[in-house]
Amino acid sequence: MNMNKLHLSKSKTRYIIVVFLAILSLSIHPLCAQNQCSVPGLPTIRIATWNVKDCSATNQKTKEAFLLHPFIAEAIKEARIDIIAFQEIQIEGRKGADIALLQDALMGIDWAMPHVASARSPLNDDLAILSRFPITESQTILAPSEQPWPRPVLEACIDLGDMLLYLYTAHFKAYADQESLSARLAQAQALASHIRQYFGQSIKETAIILAGDFNTVSSYDMESKIGTVDLLQLRDNEDSTDDFLSLNLEWLNFKPTYKSKSYASITDHIIVSPLLSAYADRDSIEIVDPLLNENSLSLSDHKMLVLNLDRRWLVIQK
Repeated sequence: MNMNKLHLSKSKTRYIIVVFLAILSLSIHPLCAQNQCSVPGLPTIRIATWNVKDCSATNQKTKEAFLLHPFIAEAIKEARIDIIAFQEIQIEGRKGADIALLQDALMGIDWAMPHVASARSPLNDDLAILSRFPITESQTILAPSEQPWPRPVLEACIDLGDMLLYLYTAHFKAYADQESLSARLAQAQALASHIRQYFGQSIKETAIILAGDFNTVSSYDMESKIGTVDLLQLRDNEDSTDDFLSLNLEWLNFKPTYKSKSYASITDHIIVSPLLSAYADRDSIEIVDPLLNENSLSLSDHKMLVLNLDRRWLVIQK
């Protein structure tokens, strides 16, 4: 064989391999690396809360049940969610396996959320957090064993790279009757006390988010100082320096997050600590309507509530 031809063949082979590796390196990205920005030049982390109603729906005419995990996964990717708190989700071993099914569906559409925290409820309505960022620790708090509320609270610590984020999600007792209202008020007060005790003076410099279905359906839930929302905002005292803020109440003009045939209400909230509220504005919070699947069934009776967390808020404080 001609040595010049052999040398040329080897050169071409090396060139093809180099080009292939270069293309491959551009296509591979770390799962929890800084994701693409929703707004060019403004790197954001999108954090959501969503009551997904068991990830299933029933056609009222045919009584046929549909599993909605692929559609919910598509909605999460479409909204570019990085961290999401779920309510009314079923932990494996109960009447469903929602977490595994959702993770498989997300993996299948290249929007993997491999990090999970969950809390089992005495009822069938469990809690979970799925994240593209590492969850360094999590725990179930405020268990309802001898308490008036029906479900616990899930607490998770998430490593954002720039800073740790503490995320709490809960599903408070529903309905407007006095017993249900009292349960919400008691759990809100207990959660506020837990946060004050856990963080102490550092509460003002820590990234903390309360995100969930707090079922604030009564006018009393919105009462200043003594209502469920103000208790969760730590506004039950005279010290305003540690006040939290419900971003959707502040910026979305009381738009409902829940809608049924009979009524609409603000049940879901994203409530943030002073560190985050200091920089938040109208563009920091949005409601995403659940998409309809191919059978024209709603994904949930709740809408997805989304926080746009600007990473510069965290860098400023370092």
